[in-house]
Amino acid sequence: MEDQRSQAEQSRIAAYWRENWRLIIILLTIWFIVSYLHPPFAKALNNIHILTGFPLGYWLSSQGAITVYVILIFIYALRMNRVIDKKYGFDEEE
Repeated sequence: MEDQRSQAEQSRIAAYWRENWRLIIILLTIWFIVSYLHPPFAKALNNIHILTGFPLGYWLSSQGAITVYVILIFIYALRMNRVIDKKYGFDEEE
């Protein structure tokens, strides 16, 4: 009986981590795209300079990237707390 319980527990934990890693990979892919692949119109925007001479394309990319990073953090936290943790019984009781 103990072995069946521990096997069920181990399979539940393994499924939890598979789903957690899947979410992490998806969010890291979005992070990579935002960080390293610049929009095609950025070069055209770089002809316009703002503030102390920063190219507009650079400024929009950097501000947009920071915004996306914060959104990714919130998506991860909300998805883990509201969906994945509850699904596998790891949620915190209030």
